Amino acid sequence: MKEKRNVLLLALPCTLTLLIAFIIPMVYTFIKALINDNLTYYTKFFTDPFYMKIFGNTIKLSLKTTLLTLVLGYPSAYFIARTKSKIKSILIIATIFPFLVSAVIRAYGWMVILGDSGILNQFLLNAGIIDSPIKIMYTETAVMIGMAQLVLPYMILSITGVIQNIDPNVENAAKSLGANPVQTFFKVTFPLSAPGVISGCILVFTMGMTSYITPQLLGGAQYLTMSTLVYSQIKTTYNLEFANAICYILVFAILIFQIVANNISNSVNKRLGSGKNA
Repeated sequence: MKEKRNVLLLALPCTLTLLIAFIIPMVYTFIKALINDNLTYYTKFFTDPFYMKIFGNTIKLSLKTTLLTLVLGYPSAYFIARTKSKIKSILIIATIFPFLVSAVIRAYGWMVILGDSGILNQFLLNAGIIDSPIKIMYTETAVMIGMAQLVLPYMILSITGVIQNIDPNVENAAKSLGANPVQTFFKVTFPLSAPGVISGCILVFTMGMTSYITPQLLGGAQYLTMSTLVYSQIKTTYNLEFANAICYILVFAILIFQIVANNISNSVNKRLGSGKNA
């Protein structure tokens, strides 16, 4: 009982800060908007195909980015967690190092690489692989590449911590019972690392839904996401009420995803014995 009280006391400053600076203002502005506008802007958003397409593009981009980072991040996380080499600490530092570089600088770096006269196209042209530059910039592909590079460390770190807590003897036991490496991975390793995978997916999806700099610079004016749409409503048309409604729609969409993902995570943890590995 005393330990539980100490935990609550430690969490109290953070809880109060979130409540005063985030939750209360959000609830207040949401209720005020409902009273003044009577769901006018929400109806406008969900009945206009233009805005629904942007909403769908944002969800699709976030899901694709999440899948891409999972495919790229899981092998890296597994290697970092299982390697006994001296370069393990170097790999962890290399994973964290991108956090030291601004998202704006990284986006401009990708513009130099992916542009029509960029490094990638110049290399392919000089190698004779293509006859004319490939149009990558200002497309969903460019945004997804930039987003994946931006959020990949979150996926790697989320999975690495869980895999490190999996006893290697569990995998060895599966192999001793006749399971090949593929069977061991899909029936033992991956299920036990599922909580880390789900946590990483939640982080990456949330950042994909709310990212502004990368879609703005790599997608351009012709590729709109929810975040860039909010900016255009404030900067171009100065429609603050509609921008406010779009923000809440984005928040609710993320909350729904997180609730579903948390339910899946809780179900997985119950099957694994409340998250305790063998």
